[in-house]
Amino acid sequence: MEEKYYEISAENLKKFVDSLISDNYEVIAPKNKDGDTFYGKIGSFGEANLDILLPKVSYKEYLLPKTETLFDYSFSGEGVNIKDGLAAVAGENQKRVIFGGRPCDAAAGPIMEKVFNWDFKDEFFNERFKNLTIVSIACDKPDNYCFCTEMQLSPESSYGSDILLKKAGSRYFAAVTGEKGLSLIAPYLSLFKEIPKAQFPADKDWKKTFEIEKTKNFLDKNFEHGYFQNRFLSCIGCGICTYTCPTCHCFDIQDEGNLKEGRRIRNWDSCQFGIFTLHTSGHNPRVTQGDRYRQRLMHKFKIYSEKFDKYLCVGCGRCSRNCPEDIDIKEVLKDLSELV
Repeated sequence: MEEKYYEISAENLKKFVDSLISDNYEVIAPKNKDGDTFYGKIGSFGEANLDILLPKVSYKEYLLPKTETLFDYSFSGEGVNIKDGLAAVAGENQKRVIFGGRPCDAAAGPIMEKVFNWDFKDEFFNERFKNLTIVSIACDKPDNYCFCTEMQLSPESSYGSDILLKKAGSRYFAAVTGEKGLSLIAPYLSLFKEIPKAQFPADKDWKKTFEIEKTKNFLDKNFEHGYFQNRFLSCIGCGICTYTCPTCHCFDIQDEGNLKEGRRIRNWDSCQFGIFTLHTSGHNPRVTQGDRYRQRLMHKFKIYSEKFDKYLCVGCGRCSRNCPEDIDIKEVLKDLSELV
């Protein structure tokens, strides 16, 4: 579908969101909680915090929950009874909107979609992604941790958004990029004014601080380089970088139950945990935190890009903001680009 462009006043944007909520849409937006900002369900437009640059964590959990049941099982005299968990996912809110996220978070969805439809189609992920409509707001000014421009995106990128909003004073400009976005606004078109593409604000000239291709060139040839062990001596392996990341998707599968019944569940996991690669024999191929952080870099900026032609990173900088040891991945990538 060819993009369509609209203008909407701030007052009408409020009416639009409140109308969605009145019409039984589940609207997820940045909202304040416990002195911080997280994505969560809002009951009115006024609950959304649209001034925050980024909530503390991404909305990844609405595509890949922290914990989910794949199936329940029970034993009977005739065998094993299985209840597929996919039916529960299909029964989740079919009218879910992520409102007020940033372009980096929106870009994560189609990037993750590649791995969840590679050699096996993950219907749990696909069902949630299919029913999710993304309404993002372009950034005016990223902070020092951001590096989306270096990751082939920008603070104004529409990649992954069904609707991208750009604020201009007391109004917003809206780029509707797909059928989901058009279907969302169709009942409320009286609040929008269609405009020609020429009136939609042009992107700014965003500068890069390093070239990610140079970083990849270093990773291609320097697996045993001493930088990894020296730079990440301070890493405590807490996993906060992977849990707050919008594209990290490692998971573990466990069975919970007894002799009569139980369930198989999928939980978030992290390559930064020592146990992640621990063999039953006791051998661990990634014995140090330097090994583990190197794997994170290799996966995001070399392995994934070679397989799917996309870097497994959107440059949001959450891993750096939340790191208790102040490891700044932007500085690391810049270092590696210069080591080439």
